[in-house]
Amino acid sequence: MAPLRRLLPLAAVVAAVALTAALPALGTDAPDDTAPATAPAETEEMGIESISPPAVTVPPAPPPPGPDDWTYRYLIPTLLALAVVVVVVTTVQYFTQVVRKRYKVVE
Repeated sequence: MAPLRRLLPLAAVVAAVALTAALPALGTDAPDDTAPATAPAETEEMGIESISPPAVTVPPAPPPPGPDDWTYRYLIPTLLALAVVVVVVTTVQYFTQVVRKRYKVVE
């Protein structure tokens, strides 16, 4: 009986995951409300005059952005390289000045 008690929570989790994965697929049987009421062949028979203008006009896409500013292209990588150099120099300077003075050679 003990192995069944261990499998019950696992089975519940598997069933819940399977159910949540199947829920979006179950909703696709409903008809699409956004589809036009008339078929394209019917609108061609009616003529262009019977088609109403679109409710929303979509503006043309904006032009692609131009080249990056010089700050992004040169200044930021330069500052990052300078920060790395400062960290390296500070670390080397610390070890040459502080750590060297900790130990003295006794003659």
